[in-house]
Amino acid sequence: MAKFSGVWATFEYLDEMSHAVEKIREKGKKPTVLSPCPRHEIDHALGEPQTRLPFISLFAGMLGCLTGYSFTAWTASDWVLPVSGKPIVAIPPFTIIGFELTILFTALFTLAGMVLLGVIDTLRHPLPPAVKKYTRFQRDRFGVVVDCDPAQTQDFEEIFKSYGAEEVHIENN
Repeated sequence: MAKFSGVWATFEYLDEMSHAVEKIREKGKKPTVLSPCPRHEIDHALGEPQTRLPFISLFAGMLGCLTGYSFTAWTASDWVLPVSGKPIVAIPPFTIIGFELTILFTALFTLAGMVLLGVIDTLRHPLPPAVKKYTRFQRDRFGVVVDCDPAQTQDFEEIFKSYGAEEVHIENN
């Protein structure tokens, strides 16, 4: 398990927390925000999210479509059943299988991608053990966690306090 070194704070009000997150982003750090409910203000404060998930979904959909058409064409070519002069390998009857495999592959790969990217993000941006035990983030408080060097902790502590943080904790593990 990765060790955490940085600062975390709790906020009662969403606006104060959003301004603190924007100030932290100006300093070049990517904070982690803990919230009892999803709010669009948090998304705006964190900036445009960057994820590879849409590309995973697109690749999976194309792979599923290609697999669906290829499998049906291969099957029809291997077990030829000529029906009244119609082509053996034809696009319209294979479209149903291609469509269904497109949906299946996209759903499965997107789910697997979400899990994998979530695990990778959790390993890259660890949370301190005290934050995991602090249950008020699930009820009525907002939390901001900044992973930084011990030399920068004072700067981020001052930012949190200047924006009205209720509690500020410094951890150097």
